Amino acid sequence: MQEDIELQPRFQSLFKSNEPPSHLDVLAISQILEDRLAQIFELEQQLAKLRTEVHVYETLLSGIRKLPPELLTEIFVHLIAPINERYYRYSIYSCYPRVDALHQSSPIVLSHVCRKWRSVALSTPQLWSTISVPHRTPLGCFNYANLVERCITHSRVSPLYITLAVLNSTNAEFRSPTAKGLRFSSALDTLDKFMPEISRWRYFHLDILTSQTVLSERSFPPLPLSGAPNLYKILFRTYSPNFDSSEVLWALELLRASPNLHHILFLAPISNLVEAPWVHLQHFESRNGMRLRDLFLIFEGCPALENCIACFELEDEGPSLPSFVESDPVIVLSQLRKLQLTHLRQAELIAILQWLTAPSLTDLIFAGHHVSDSWPDELFRSFLARSACALNTLSLSRLSYSDANMMDYLRLPNVQHTLEHLVLDKWKTPISPELLNFLTFKFSSESPGSSPVLPKLNDVTFAIHAIVQAVPLREFFLSRWYEGSRNHVPFPVAALQRMAVILLVPYLPNATVSGEQIRRIFSRVEDMVEIDLETYVVNGGPDYPGIEKLKNLDEI
Repeated sequence: MQEDIELQPRFQSLFKSNEPPSHLDVLAISQILEDRLAQIFELEQQLAKLRTEVHVYETLLSGIRKLPPELLTEIFVHLIAPINERYYRYSIYSCYPRVDALHQSSPIVLSHVCRKWRSVALSTPQLWSTISVPHRTPLGCFNYANLVERCITHSRVSPLYITLAVLNSTNAEFRSPTAKGLRFSSALDTLDKFMPEISRWRYFHLDILTSQTVLSERSFPPLPLSGAPNLYKILFRTYSPNFDSSEVLWALELLRASPNLHHILFLAPISNLVEAPWVHLQHFESRNGMRLRDLFLIFEGCPALENCIACFELEDEGPSLPSFVESDPVIVLSQLRKLQLTHLRQAELIAILQWLTAPSLTDLIFAGHHVSDSWPDELFRSFLARSACALNTLSLSRLSYSDANMMDYLRLPNVQHTLEHLVLDKWKTPISPELLNFLTFKFSSESPGSSPVLPKLNDVTFAIHAIVQAVPLREFFLSRWYEGSRNHVPFPVAALQRMAVILLVPYLPNATVSGEQIRRIFSRVEDMVEIDLETYVVNGGPDYPGIEKLKNLDEI
């Protein structure tokens, strides 16, 4: 390589020997190096310029330039799904839309790419129809004013998806009653900006998550006479325990002014609905207490109801029953699939079983009140027979049915052949040996044509005596569980997928009893089936007869 380089005669002699360069040689070599490095720098500058030009010309041939605005609009819309669809639980805590590296799907980010994208983004109403505004400080309204106005303007006539929250501030200076009142007033100012567009509301989520709502001099904005005719889904939550607080009354007024609701989630007390004009309502959920007569208004006015979840716990309130007479017809909810009622008192349970029929019911979940009442066996049996529904889930908690009653229900054809999930919880009371034996599938060759008990059962919850019933529990599990890789022919019963058992252990003053040995027995299969074992200490009571030695599950 050195021979290809033109060198002065003096430098050629230096290359052919180990003679060190003289002082003059060093100066000459340094000058030559500076010249060559300058030439390299100039060439690199030219190369960078050429590469930039190549990139610019390549962008002119980019396929994105060929996309028509209509197709680019579709891409933007698919990229930005409404926040209520993607972040149901977390949307109340974050502002949307916003410019943030963590929110690359924000329409504001798209509008900052180039002129064309900005024009397309601003002319696509669907990108601006979703907005979430959390109020943590008294200045929230001023911070959100431009954002709200921009979304309302750019969304044009598209349906609006609104999430408005009043949150506890993490800053100590904003926790005073005055600051809370200003924060609440700020949220009302934001709500005022949305009210002129109430006819466009499609989804409305209002959360008031302050430990103490300090009302300002302002009140909630009045609803127009036209109401919210296009509101499809409403979620409301407040910490206020009073059903006559201003926010609860306003939310109830909004409910009554929205005749086309399909989905209601109300995490606040409900009282005095007067009417239920929602003929299209499919999902109703009230978690913080309501009265039975209000629920029956929903049963009577919402024929399309598919899911109903209600709690009857109201402080200092006894059963509030609807006024029915014997000549009144039974209410038939032909679309109802899930009925979940909690804190039921006996009078409320009787009214439900007597006046309701649900032929499409698949999930039935009842939970009683704190006081044990007598169980209406005949009415419950009549309800199941009258409805003739194919139950998939049956959950009875804190109710005083007997195990003999339960075995009779499980023998019914509309329960026996379809039930998959069974929950039995009677105030931490163990199920009887007879019921546990009833649920255990018997492998008998004497009656090969007999139908197995609950052949589809794959999820079960109950309580047992950890000492007396440990071995029967093992037998139950073995009869209901199998591993597909080991069993080429499936058993005539479904494989157990989940078993939750409350292990009741007696309190003994001079000894410690635990269910740890039972836990170890099932530890071998926990990676294949969900096993949930909870130990609960109860009074010793009478002696525990018939204790069997629990052996290892070698068959598993």
